[in-house]
Amino acid sequence: MTSSETTRTLRGGIIGCGALGKVHALRLNSLPGVQIVALSDPDTAAMQGVAEAMAAESPGAPAATFADYRDLLAQDSLDFVCINSPNKWHVEQLLASVERGRHVLCEKPLSMVPAEVRQVVEATQASGRLVAIAYQSRYRRDARILRRALYSGKWGRVTSVSIYSCEDWVTPNVGTWRHDPARCPGGFFVDANGHQLDLLFWLTGLEAMWVRATTETRGTPVPMTTWGEARLRVQSPQSTADPLPEAIASRVPEEGIPFTFTFVGDGHHWSEEFRITTERADFVIRNTRLLFTQGGGPLGPFPEADIDPDIADLPDLPDTGFIAALRGGPPITTPPETVWPVLRFTLAALASAANHASPVITET
Repeated sequence: MTSSETTRTLRGGIIGCGALGKVHALRLNSLPGVQIVALSDPDTAAMQGVAEAMAAESPGAPAATFADYRDLLAQDSLDFVCINSPNKWHVEQLLASVERGRHVLCEKPLSMVPAEVRQVVEATQASGRLVAIAYQSRYRRDARILRRALYSGKWGRVTSVSIYSCEDWVTPNVGTWRHDPARCPGGFFVDANGHQLDLLFWLTGLEAMWVRATTETRGTPVPMTTWGEARLRVQSPQSTADPLPEAIASRVPEEGIPFTFTFVGDGHHWSEEFRITTERADFVIRNTRLLFTQGGGPLGPFPEADIDPDIADLPDLPDTGFIAALRGGPPITTPPETVWPVLRFTLAALASAANHASPVITET
């Protein structure tokens, strides 16, 4: 953007007005110099609900509504769009958006089809538009601090990782597209656990060599609980613009680093815990709180003296990060190519589960 565009009002549209569409519409519309001027959803009531919620928080000219997202994209006044539709429509709508010259914030997962991801990456690069995937965990303060610590080399290389995550993904989603295998293939594992997987791979600079997994539907039409093990290697160059420093990467053993995981979608509360062991310290993220210990002492807060102030106070949501980048601020951390480690892991885990928990080697 030019210098004049860094201060002018940015006008956006929301494609998909379900629960996440409403969340993003309210967040974006509340930011200084940002106005959501258009909404699109085949469900008129859903659009009306988002329009009313925005009007209640920031009265002004009502947003235009369109049943067809292509009619929204035809509005010349739009600078960007935020895509929140069911997963199967993400690629089609994203490609149409950049073709019309719009910047895009798109909910995850981007796609379960590698060829479609390559198409999005190539189209984004050719368009010159800013495209961000809404992996929100990367924007958390605890995550930024831990990543800087792990990349610093001060604590040695990562030696083992485990993740446990649970929530009630059954009750609120009965009868919705999230329990429809056609619109949400992979269920809880693909739609929700991509956040934990993306955060792990971003924190460590690693990705899966192979995966052994089991899934259960727990009485629903889609995978609801997934558990298993994997081995992690250094990420391939196409997966990241910020690779693991060579001094650390060169010391990752050929057999990989052990990773165990349990994702429970029929839980009764939300809980998330990452445990990352390095050569000199243990790190735990427990429900977004970063804990730390070295030398056998109890877990406690990460030392303030080791927190880089330059990264501690960056935008803490995909929405604020996206708008800041549009205005020439810090670059986004989630361009389309960063979905590769999650996609490879997800496809391998589902293939392993379908093959009775046999290990599956991920695509290189």
